Amino acid sequence: MDLAARVHAERVRLFYKQQRATIAASLAIACFLVTILWSESGLSVTLIGWIATMVAIQIGRLVLQLMFRHVSPGVEAAVRWGRIAVLTTGISGIGWGASVWLFFDPTSAINLVAMTMAATGVASGGLAVLSALPAAYLAYLAMHIPPVIILLAVTGEFVYLVFAACFVLFLVVLVASVRVMGALLEESLRLRFERMEMIEHLDQARVNAESAGRAKAEFLAMMTHELKTPLNAIIGYAALIGSLPGVPQQGRLESYTNEIHSGARRLLTLINDILDLSKADAGRLDLQEGIFSIGAAIERCWQLAQPHAEEARVDLKMELVESLPALRGDEKLIRQAILNLISNAIKFTPAGGSVRIGAQRSRDGLVIEVVDTGIGIAPEDLPRAMEPFEQISRGYARERSGSGIGLPIAKRIAELHRGRLDITSRSGAGTTVRLTLPPERVTP
Repeated sequence: MDLAARVHAERVRLFYKQQRATIAASLAIACFLVTILWSESGLSVTLIGWIATMVAIQIGRLVLQLMFRHVSPGVEAAVRWGRIAVLTTGISGIGWGASVWLFFDPTSAINLVAMTMAATGVASGGLAVLSALPAAYLAYLAMHIPPVIILLAVTGEFVYLVFAACFVLFLVVLVASVRVMGALLEESLRLRFERMEMIEHLDQARVNAESAGRAKAEFLAMMTHELKTPLNAIIGYAALIGSLPGVPQQGRLESYTNEIHSGARRLLTLINDILDLSKADAGRLDLQEGIFSIGAAIERCWQLAQPHAEEARVDLKMELVESLPALRGDEKLIRQAILNLISNAIKFTPAGGSVRIGAQRSRDGLVIEVVDTGIGIAPEDLPRAMEPFEQISRGYARERSGSGIGLPIAKRIAELHRGRLDITSRSGAGTTVRLTLPPERVTP
């Protein structure tokens, strides 16, 4: 949609929105003028006719304002309503100009004061309101102020000529003011609509990015699932070849099959990790909840990780407090998260170091803690550690296998259980990872 058209439509809307104030002010000043003229010259048919006409004009403006609010015209119709605004305001100006031609009497001081007060009051009061549409305000000024200047000037007297000059200056100031105020309002509205368009574009970009992210996650989930089938066949046949009768126990064939089997296992683990992460991102990782012993789950993870720790020459310790409570949640996912934390700790702990896993109750629920004496993480790198496929210590990580998604998966699993994953670490001083499960997950 054209920005200029939207700005004009908003100016028309603001004009009609403020019409009641100008209508009320016009009626009040008209009544003031009639009262002064009545007390000065008496009630006449002309005066009655003029005030009746002014009341009719203001009622017509009020009706148009109500119609505008009821119709709520769009951008295209705003041009027509803007022209109507200029016309009706000009007609109101004609009514005020008629009062000058009909009742102006420079020989009467009271009349002169009343007429000039009415002219300056209506003109000044309408400036702020009518500046939304400068053309409408200028139409009013052209009908009301020039008659005052003309009638003052034609008297030929010096005092009245000074008055006329003052009104000319007053008219110039009003015209300049309405142009400046109109320009400022237009600039403000233009910036407002540009900002709104920018926000709309950003919202659309965010929606597109989220849609693309979901599509990517669903694609990964589908592809990793498809890759698992041939990998399982490779693993199975590699194991079968290695166990065939007559195959030498020491030789090339056995070495080759072992390499195939080991590589396929690592690849399958990576695919399973990517599958779990993509399911979580796509909102398809559902909890299979049940009641289970967290102590038994941790002990099982410790047993599974022990061969890995021995191979890396890392001392894997388990320290559990007595009478750990049972948990309500997905035991398989919780065990996977714990095993990821242990494996990650072993991976980044040099030979001769240690990894300790423990669990205890706290006022926050249940805290599972994995502490290592490894290479640690710099404080500025901690946020990246939670991002998928990030490997903070890349030089050291290349010596060990890993995908960089162990921590992100553990974090997703914790959040699925309405828990959280926290890391405290610093370079060269080891790392502590805490998986906190909320109190509602802990059974009495």
